[in-house]
Amino acid sequence: MPMTVRFWGTRGSLPAPLTAAQVRDKVLHALEATRGLALPATKPELAAFIEQHLAFPLRATCGGNTACVQLELGGAEYILFDAGTGLRDFAHHHRVTRARYTRPSMPSLTTFHLFLSHLHWDHVQGLPFFYPLFFPDHRVIIYGGHENIEEAVRQQFSTPSFPVPYDTLKAKIEYRRIVPGEPIEVAGMRVSAAAQNHPGGSFGYRCERDGCIFVYSTDCEHKQAAARAPDYPLLDFYADADLLVFDAMYSLAEASYSKADWGHSSNIQGVELAARARVKRVALFHHDPHQGDAELEAVLFNSRMYAEMFYQDNGRKIPGTPKYPAEVLLAYDGLEVEI
Repeated sequence: MPMTVRFWGTRGSLPAPLTAAQVRDKVLHALEATRGLALPATKPELAAFIEQHLAFPLRATCGGNTACVQLELGGAEYILFDAGTGLRDFAHHHRVTRARYTRPSMPSLTTFHLFLSHLHWDHVQGLPFFYPLFFPDHRVIIYGGHENIEEAVRQQFSTPSFPVPYDTLKAKIEYRRIVPGEPIEVAGMRVSAAAQNHPGGSFGYRCERDGCIFVYSTDCEHKQAAARAPDYPLLDFYADADLLVFDAMYSLAEASYSKADWGHSSNIQGVELAARARVKRVALFHHDPHQGDAELEAVLFNSRMYAEMFYQDNGRKIPGTPKYPAEVLLAYDGLEVEI
């Protein structure tokens, strides 16, 4: 069974929901874009019409939740990366789905494997609203490379920040530290961690099963000189991934100059590293909360153009060289990718 990656939160730093004025502008521009076109009569036809005639920034949104990504393997256990506000939407979806489809044969104890890239607030702020923590028939295993994971989680439930004390949680909660270079087995897949350049440190995760490779690498700054070296360590970590989720919060100029040492990367670096590591698809992730949907669509367009230019300049020097990355995606809340 293939892996399916579901994005529940794709923003960086803090949640960035649309305002009423921004929704109004979307509707206004959508109406302008369809002026003079005959609208279909039925709802299914209208849905198809919207997909055909409206660009993504008009018909949809990247969303406002902070980082949370699910890796579905087809089994009874759940795999999650980071616990931003998107974790709440995942939990709500799980609760509704479980209520609708629960069968007597389903296991009474549901296990959630939660991998934290690091402990900054935008990556743990969804934990107090993760309903499985409040019920005894759930097991939540929290993984990370930091030593103080449990302390950071407990702080999310402490006064005056949150009214429900940590010690009242009823789920079976476990903490497991991952050491780079020491892979572990989780739900039938091999998981490796890599230390990343970020204030306070962060960790990327590489997941392998049955020849499929998924890499989650957010909140990582790639210094230009180091990243372009042939022996850059993260090249091996990204190597041959079917999907790489990549921190592309800044432009290249921001990442290199005005926001250097802030711990994030750019879309251009994402394309270059993916190409050099033979990554099939790269998903731009951890979007700047100041960027709207139209701006992010422009980032995607420029990234795809650069991927083509990079391939023309490098890949075709050797006839028959495959194009890497074959596809550049813009991660958004609700995106599903099968690998």
